[in-house]
Amino acid sequence: MKKVFYFSLMVMAMFMMAACSSSSSPGDAMKKYSNYLIKGDYEKFVDGIALDDSETADKLKEQKAGFVALLRDKVGKEYEKMGGLKSIEILSEEISEDGNTATVKIKQTYGNGETQEGTQSMVKRDGKWLMSIDK
Repeated sequence: MKKVFYFSLMVMAMFMMAACSSSSSPGDAMKKYSNYLIKGDYEKFVDGIALDDSETADKLKEQKAGFVALLRDKVGKEYEKMGGLKSIEILSEEISEDGNTATVKIKQTYGNGETQEGTQSMVKRDGKWLMSIDK
């Protein structure tokens, strides 16, 4: 259960790591958004979420506010219990043949020395790599 909880936290955090990025690769974009998460700059981190473009501006604003609250109230507190999120390392990236999606493998390291690996789906929109929220 503990493993599932930590993985869920990581996945939630990773979903939120996509936004307008001038990064040349999905791994570069992931690293950029990871640094916002490490610094606790949840607003910038949430700006990285690749949300549904068909939603209204008000709905998108509401969703972003919900993600910031979730990070601050739940994920951030869990990170604190583990000594903080110290680093996120990009282990690999695999870009699809069409060049529009990718999978980035990451490794998170916490202040207590614990590490955790996972993957994050990325999507390219308007030439920029964004974090994809898999449903």
